[in-house]
Amino acid sequence: MPSRLNTYVRKVSGTQKMEKLRRVTMTLLDSQRSANSLRPEVLEMTTILVDSQTVRPSSQEDISGGETRTTNGLALSSTMAGMCVDDFVRTITFIRGTHAAIVDVRKRFPGRPARVLYVGCGPYATLAVPLMAIFSSTEAIFTCLDIHSESIASAKSIIDTLGFSESAARFETLDAGSYRVCPDQTPDVILMEIMQACLETEPQVAITRHLLPQAPEAILIPEEVQVDLELVDPASEFNFDDLERNEEVQRDRIPVASVFVVNRETVNLWKNNHSNRLPGSSIRIPDSMEQWFQLMLFTKIRIYKNHCLKDYDSGLTCPRILSIEGLLNAGDAIQFHYELGRQPRLKGEVCA
Repeated sequence: MPSRLNTYVRKVSGTQKMEKLRRVTMTLLDSQRSANSLRPEVLEMTTILVDSQTVRPSSQEDISGGETRTTNGLALSSTMAGMCVDDFVRTITFIRGTHAAIVDVRKRFPGRPARVLYVGCGPYATLAVPLMAIFSSTEAIFTCLDIHSESIASAKSIIDTLGFSESAARFETLDAGSYRVCPDQTPDVILMEIMQACLETEPQVAITRHLLPQAPEAILIPEEVQVDLELVDPASEFNFDDLERNEEVQRDRIPVASVFVVNRETVNLWKNNHSNRLPGSSIRIPDSMEQWFQLMLFTKIRIYKNHCLKDYDSGLTCPRILSIEGLLNAGDAIQFHYELGRQPRLKGEVCA
């Protein structure tokens, strides 16, 4: 009798959490609500996910402890991956974009569930579990993939506790760089957020190149990541006094060029490139520029259709100072390329 009672209590508790998660997810999906205003709802969502864990990743004093350096870049530790949830505008915008993609897939294939491959799900499967509260298993099913077994065990425990087991097609513990798509169950959506600003360090580019050719008709999320070069006046760029006064920030920038893009088209262009370098743009610095201006890189992320992350919405879209090989002067040309491997990064070299 006690075991039956405990099972009943757990089931009721899981149902209550699921209903709370559904309610908060509906708020996060409300297009009338600015993502910038919804941090309390993201914190509530995170609390539900954490409280639903029955398997927890081992705690680390060093939050980077447990990270894995793969042949394609760095896989964050379970602890660090879990902390990314609090980059809340990013979390909300990815959830909204993924929701919109699933809705579109359902319109194309109303007779079966949309199949979502979620790469780098982390310990909470943050971008999938909230949507499991919105879509039934007949509408969307998810394959959760992560290189760290403790992240997969944690994500599975949350999904089971909340009663979403039928929405999880599979749990895969492996490096996404070696994942093979099942030919008769190709994903409709490939969802991954395994990047840093300017596509440094993490394997977003390499994994996109590996997976998209295996499911060429799939919706890629994010649809596009673009790195732009701009001349910036640091004095106005990083003056946030106007924000504190709820005034529009006046920044002084001069766009130069887009230097590297990852999307469906560029992945197709790279098909026959078997080197560890992907081509970027060749650009020329303006002949005249004020000496206090600085060259900076800005990451633009289109998650799906109109769901985008703008400057400063996320740690992913904060500008980075351009670091190049060689002495740079006004009028010089810079050749960009993306370097693949264990430490992926965008590089620029001054041309003679």
